[in-house]
Amino acid sequence: MEKRHTQQRVVHTSGIHRSDLNKSDINKSDIHRSKIHRNNQKMKKATACILCFAFLWNLSLPTIAGRAETVSQGQAQETNTENTADIPQKTAVTFSELNDNEVFLKQSQAHVCTLTASAMMIRRAAMLSGNKDWRQITEQSVRKYAWAEKTGLKWNFTAAGISVAHKTLSSKNELIRLLDKHPEGIVIYNSRKPHAILVTDYTDGIFYCSDPSNDKPYGRYPIAQASITAESAKRCWYVKKPVNLVVDRSDAQPSDQIVDGLMYRILDTEKKTAVCTGSVSDQTVVNIPETVRIQEVEYQVAQISESAFADSDKLKEVTVGANVVLIEPKAFYQCKKLQKLTIHADHLQQIGADAFAKIHKKAQILMIGEQTETFTALLSDTSVPTTVTVGFERQ
Repeated sequence: MEKRHTQQRVVHTSGIHRSDLNKSDINKSDIHRSKIHRNNQKMKKATACILCFAFLWNLSLPTIAGRAETVSQGQAQETNTENTADIPQKTAVTFSELNDNEVFLKQSQAHVCTLTASAMMIRRAAMLSGNKDWRQITEQSVRKYAWAEKTGLKWNFTAAGISVAHKTLSSKNELIRLLDKHPEGIVIYNSRKPHAILVTDYTDGIFYCSDPSNDKPYGRYPIAQASITAESAKRCWYVKKPVNLVVDRSDAQPSDQIVDGLMYRILDTEKKTAVCTGSVSDQTVVNIPETVRIQEVEYQVAQISESAFADSDKLKEVTVGANVVLIEPKAFYQCKKLQKLTIHADHLQQIGADAFAKIHKKAQILMIGEQTETFTALLSDTSVPTTVTVGFERQ
């Protein structure tokens, strides 16, 4: 009996022990699950807060960025205003301003034609760049940057803030393309002559230029009046910087009109008068008519312009029509092969200085008209060679 009782107690005791252990495990498990639940709740709340914050941030970010951009733009505008307050505003340069006689220069001595032509080009580039002090740009001011003694004009140089570069010139078409991009002009050089001029523009099929030679007039005129031709030039200088310069051509005057190989410009639309400005190409015989038809209107040819046919190497014979009133200075200057000149002088009133200087030594000048006694006075200042034969004939 004792033994059986003990076993029961042990069993009972053992039963009591297992029951206590089960209750303890249950309590611990509940506590653990409670902690996980609370942690999950906290994580959900934290996630919700983060999502809410992100949502609000996204809403406010564009506004903040917009305000920042506005402030930045405002500050930039203020900065730009401050930086440009002392910079003069660039105004458009008109075609007539760019080609005014005072823009062009004459060389101060022999063998500096490239330098003088480049100085004119730099002047024009400075004008187009808005430099109001362009008149201070002269042959002398450019010389210290552009000229190499005993060598000549440098291939590349910078003067008055204008960078100039050199290149070979292959054709007239290349010159036309360059002029299309460079309203300031292109300096061309004939190494055989040798001489350089500034080609200012190419308008209506005609090259215009300014020749620094003192034998040529000031200003812009057809290249036929210059010492060299576009075809003869094999080198050139152009403005490398600044680029994309623009001229306002709204006031550009009608260009010379070409009729039968000669160039004319209208003088007076009411009086219907025109001036002959030269020849498109070198011709051996030139006949300047009494009248010319330009754009379906007939004009009297009343003048021959300054240096119109000067340095025409092939010119041998010229006839001047009866309506010419004025032959301007150096009109036929240095036409060394000119041997016969017939002038119908019914209305001729004036012949400019050196109009016939340095023509062929054995040339014949025949003046036809009613007032032959006045012809001698008209020829007095034309520098006709003393060996030239002058004849007079009444009509």
